[in-house]
Amino acid sequence: MYYEKNESNNKKRRLRIKKTALPLLLTFLLIAISITGITLAYLATQTSEIKNIFNPSAVTCQVEETFDGTTKTNVNVKNTGDTEAYIRVKLVTYRVNAAGQQIGGTAEIPDFTPGAGWVLYTDGFYYYTLPVAPNGKPANPLISSITLVSSYSDADGGKQAIDVIAEAIQSTPAEAVGEAWGVSISEGVVSNYQ
Repeated sequence: MYYEKNESNNKKRRLRIKKTALPLLLTFLLIAISITGITLAYLATQTSEIKNIFNPSAVTCQVEETFDGTTKTNVNVKNTGDTEAYIRVKLVTYRVNAAGQQIGGTAEIPDFTPGAGWVLYTDGFYYYTLPVAPNGKPANPLISSITLVSSYSDADGGKQAIDVIAEAIQSTPAEAVGEAWGVSISEGVVSNYQ
């Protein structure tokens, strides 16, 4: 009997706990949901929007030279971008008439010795093999001085013109240079990108 009475009391106690626990649990759940909702509403109305501003680097360059009509001097390239860059230059020569219009006939780039740090690669580009700082330029110009042919005596005639075409690319990561230009650059050396 004692056992039955004790068992009966335990069942009543458990039932009482269950009856009081459920409303208590629901109360805590409603309070948590209310606090979360109030917090989110407050944050949505009281905090200012934060804008994630991402400014990509600009990689640009500009040819600098002095030209007196027959002689180009101090041919160099300025890094006008905002990150360190490698620079390469292609020299394109052709003939022009007195009006400056391109005409037929062959023209060859006169011999010159590239400045220190410049390397002529098999693709016809001259590469400066050190990274150039923003707003900087190679320590030595590509061309110190080069004299153009002022008049050709063959049937095509005209005079020589040389365009200096420069390109710049970010110096890091090395893969950027390799994938864009197909070369690997290290001080004094240009090689095929692997």
